Amino acid sequence: MPRLRAALGGLLVAGASACTGLPKPPAPVNPVRVLLLNDVYVADTLADGTGGLARAATVRARLAAEGRTLFVLAGDVLGPSLLSKYYGGAQMVEALNAAGLDYATLGNHDAELPRDTLLARIAQSRFKWLSANCRSADGGRLPGVLPWDTVRVFGRKVGIFGTTLAGDWRAGTTCSDPDSAADVAMDSLRQLGADLILALTHQTVEADAALLGRQADLVAVLGGHEHEAHTVSVGTRYVLKADANARSAQSLAIWGTKGDWRQSPRLLPLGPGIPLDTAVARVVRAWDDSLRRRLGPDRVVGTLTAPIDARDAIQRRQETALGDLVADAFRAGTGADAALFNAGTLRLDDVLRAGPLSRWTLESLFLFPDETRSIVVPLTGARVRELLEHGLSDRNLGRGGFPQVAGLAVVAERNRPSGSRVVSLAGPDGKPLAAGATLRLALPVFLACRGGDGYSVPEARAQCEQAGSAPRAADLLIAWVERQPGGRVDPPAAGRLTLR
Repeated sequence: MPRLRAALGGLLVAGASACTGLPKPPAPVNPVRVLLLNDVYVADTLADGTGGLARAATVRARLAAEGRTLFVLAGDVLGPSLLSKYYGGAQMVEALNAAGLDYATLGNHDAELPRDTLLARIAQSRFKWLSANCRSADGGRLPGVLPWDTVRVFGRKVGIFGTTLAGDWRAGTTCSDPDSAADVAMDSLRQLGADLILALTHQTVEADAALLGRQADLVAVLGGHEHEAHTVSVGTRYVLKADANARSAQSLAIWGTKGDWRQSPRLLPLGPGIPLDTAVARVVRAWDDSLRRRLGPDRVVGTLTAPIDARDAIQRRQETALGDLVADAFRAGTGADAALFNAGTLRLDDVLRAGPLSRWTLESLFLFPDETRSIVVPLTGARVRELLEHGLSDRNLGRGGFPQVAGLAVVAERNRPSGSRVVSLAGPDGKPLAAGATLRLALPVFLACRGGDGYSVPEARAQCEQAGSAPRAADLLIAWVERQPGGRVDPPAAGRLTLR
């Protein structure tokens, strides 16, 4: 559904829809056409019949029939997914090669790949990788990654550069301040005589809007990182993002002359009515067959009695049935008093339908290389409250750091200042959790040992030394499902995390 967001600095930030509600611009003459995807973790269609790189390739071919179209992807494509856990994103590159992708920028999850794996995927690509701010840990350029590039479209020189969220990613890729890198890229492309300049970014929508507002010569920002579609207007220019996993694509037509560019954005849902490109579909089928050979036959481990919405947009804003189910499994499987995990742990981004639950389906919830292992850390009630405040802060509300819990009853006010939103906190016994009480809390290794999503748990130092042998999240969840009476899994009742 379209949604509106409060704007910073007077900017209008709107969830994109097929109709932007803006006045229809004049018919474009020889436009520069761009087709954008972002945050695509699986090449196949989703369980609800939407998405799929084969559909995106069909749309790209239709646009290309009308004139040269730049097909771009704004980061996070090499993982995480069930296939990428075993093949390091090779299946995605092969599918994107077949789809005719022109440019991709690095997403934070791409930058987390082991260096040798990342470089192998870049070398395998027939499209170009862009990043003006990501380098090897030694400060050198990543082989095969350009900071910017130019291309001719209808006689116009189009400049395009890429940037990624700043971070020292664990596999040795370092991404410096994207704003400083964008300044250098803009200056360089001006000197190269670019008629119009595009940014291909992987950062927050607020950062994208600020970039566009700061750079008067930047025509548009084609972004990723958020998993929901956005159209952000900054005057007559746009920040665009599509829905994750190719549920939609953003199309942008740009025409006019230097200093007087006009734009027309359009969100394109990639639904079942769009036929599959045969070449890409063939690649997707071959990799699916490879996964079946690798994992062996699937098996049913339980029956879900009602549908569960496992889309990222839901998990990252509120308590959910899936979050409760997984947190219950963490708590029970580790013997902890309570459990807390970041919603970004869950990567299915789809709807679990009522009916049989298979081992593969549950494995597909946890797709990171560390297998989302869980450790138990003794913490005071005051520290548990601090972790919850962090998860409910402006940094994480609506993003991957949002908390899902078990064994706790939390009431929070979203309109209170960030860092002081928890108004009541009860422990496993239902009584208020005293600041000095000790609670054994199950946490994923990502949060407890690696500071994921900005969490800090120095108390976990000893447990982190044994993190490699901690139980896998998928095993904990499978065991929990199999222990339910008759194998029937009822979505847990809500009420453990109330955000008013």
